[in-house]
Amino acid sequence: MERPTRPYAPGGREDCWSDDATSVLITAWGDRYLRLNRGNLRQKDWTEVTDAVNCRGDGATFKTDGQCKNRVDTLKKKYKLEKSKPFPSTWIFYDTLNSLIGIPPASAAANAAVLTKPQKKPLAVSLTLKSADDLPSATESDGEDDDVEEGLGLAGGAACRELARAVLKFGEIYERMESSKQDQMVELEKQRMAFTKELEVQRLNMFMDAQLELEKIKMKKKKRPKYSHSSGKKL
Repeated sequence: MERPTRPYAPGGREDCWSDDATSVLITAWGDRYLRLNRGNLRQKDWTEVTDAVNCRGDGATFKTDGQCKNRVDTLKKKYKLEKSKPFPSTWIFYDTLNSLIGIPPASAAANAAVLTKPQKKPLAVSLTLKSADDLPSATESDGEDDDVEEGLGLAGGAACRELARAVLKFGEIYERMESSKQDQMVELEKQRMAFTKELEVQRLNMFMDAQLELEKIKMKKKKRPKYSHSSGKKL
C-alpha cells in the first residue's frame, strides 16, 4: 500500500491533533493493541496506524509514526490524570481509553486464566484396536468431563479473584485520596487560624499603641502652664 504524500501546511504546528484525528488514532491503535493481547505494537503496526490517520481525506497535516506514538503516550497520561480525579471525567475520550487500558473485564481475566492454565494432553487413540475392550470405558470418559468442568470452575474463580483484587486496589487508592484531602483541609484550617490569630495580635498592638499615644498627649496638656489672655502672665 502506497503511503499518502505529505501535504503542504504553511504556518501552524504539525503536531496539533484535532478530535477527529485523535478518534481515528485511538480506533486504529486500540484495534491492534487488543489483537496483541494488550501488548506493545510493532513498527509494522505503527505504520498501519499512521496510514489510517493520514488517510482521513480531510486535508489535515501529515502525521509521522513518531507523532502517533507520542500522541498515544499523551492520551495515556491524560487518561491516568482524569481517572485519579474524585469526580467523573467529562473528557470525550475517557470511556474509550478506559475500555482499552482501564480495569480489564472479568471475561478477559477468565480467558487469560484459561490460556495460562496447563492443558491436558488428549488421549492417544491407537489405530490398531483389536476389540471393543481396547476402547476407553465410560468411567474414564466421565473422569475427563469432570476435569474439564473443574478447569472451567478454576478459571471462573481466578477471574473473580482478579476482579476482587482490582476492586480492593481501587478502594485503597480512593481511601488514600480521601485521607490526603482531609489532611490538606486540616492543614489549611491550621494556617487560617494562625493567620487570624496573628491579625488579632497586630490589631491589639495597634490599639494599645494608640492608647499610649493618647495618654502621652493628655499628660503634655496637663503639664503645659496656663497664661492670662490679657497680660500674658502665668496664673
